[in-house]
Amino acid sequence: MTRDADLRSASRAEVATPLALVRQHSLADLVRDEIERCIARGQLAPGAKLVETEWAARLQVSRGPVREAFRALEQAGLVRNEKHRGVFVRSVSGAEADELASLCSVLEEAACRMLAARIDAAQVGALHERLEAMRTALADEDAFARACEAFRDALVEAAGNGKLYEAWRRAANERRLSPREQQSEAARQASCARHRAVLNALASRDADEAVAQMRTQEKHDERDVDDVR
Repeated sequence: MTRDADLRSASRAEVATPLALVRQHSLADLVRDEIERCIARGQLAPGAKLVETEWAARLQVSRGPVREAFRALEQAGLVRNEKHRGVFVRSVSGAEADELASLCSVLEEAACRMLAARIDAAQVGALHERLEAMRTALADEDAFARACEAFRDALVEAAGNGKLYEAWRRAANERRLSPREQQSEAARQASCARHRAVLNALASRDADEAVAQMRTQEKHDERDVDDVR
């Protein structure tokens, strides 16, 4: 091979390697997102074993992205990697669940104060859409729980503090691993009304009222969890 050919070959290799890495990271993100969805929907219960080859076959990817996704999920606190045993969905104790609930509450209240000072019409509209999704899901307990978390996710993200949102997202992800309270449709309607009150206060830029309404919702959440235990 000539020197020029060697250079062209090396150049192609240098270009291909970053592209391959980008593709692998993208696939790992997709695998991680799918496993997170399964955990959130209760399709993967605490203690469930995640088998690398099974997920690779299920999602039609190589084992590399699956392995990378498992590492990301472990860093997020959603799975644990036991030496010589494998990867398992984490279990969250009652004490841990209480700590996570308290952390989420503190972060959500801080987000309400930040957002009340800067909220605009577009953000109000986006939160109204999330609230409407909650109302639409009233008849389906699992769908309502997902819509409720999506509302809070949008609220905390809209506050504009990336570190706060990152901390809340991690705590919310781990909180999914604790037993979820069962709610009657009437209880879900009341929850929807309380979230509407939070949004109305934010739209009026009334930070104190938004925090007060959020605390009311949190008290109901805590009471419902105690009923499950």
